[in-house]
Amino acid sequence: MRAAELHHLARTLRAIALDATGNTGPDRVNAGELAVLEDVALHPGATIGDITRRTGLAQSLVSRIVSAVALAGALTVEQDPQDRRKVAVELTAETRAAIVERADLDIAASVAAHTPALDAEERQALEHHLAQAALLLRRATGPA
Repeated sequence: MRAAELHHLARTLRAIALDATGNTGPDRVNAGELAVLEDVALHPGATIGDITRRTGLAQSLVSRIVSAVALAGALTVEQDPQDRRKVAVELTAETRAAIVERADLDIAASVAAHTPALDAEERQALEHHLAQAALLLRRATGPA
């Protein structure tokens, strides 16, 4: 596989993921925001540094996203009493429920919509290989 093919694959997978989670339309969350929200959903009380390490996003971007999302009321930020430079980030209950619900949605319909030239058996094989790739990448990159 060439690097250009990997970029095309990443764009296609992102489109499938956005469609599968209903993250489309005018209220769409961008990829950085989604990464931060998903990380905080999995790791309540995370610090900006924790989120930065797990997402691979720049600390300045994570800080801007957290501030903007907090202003929108989707998460809370509390200063650490022991170290005032650190903050603990938590999703509101409503945001957490929405993120978890979207993350648990099945991708089959979105895969079908984005792969009209494949038959059902090919789509099933594609979903299997995507699951295997995700498993291998999780193992290769260590705990999130």
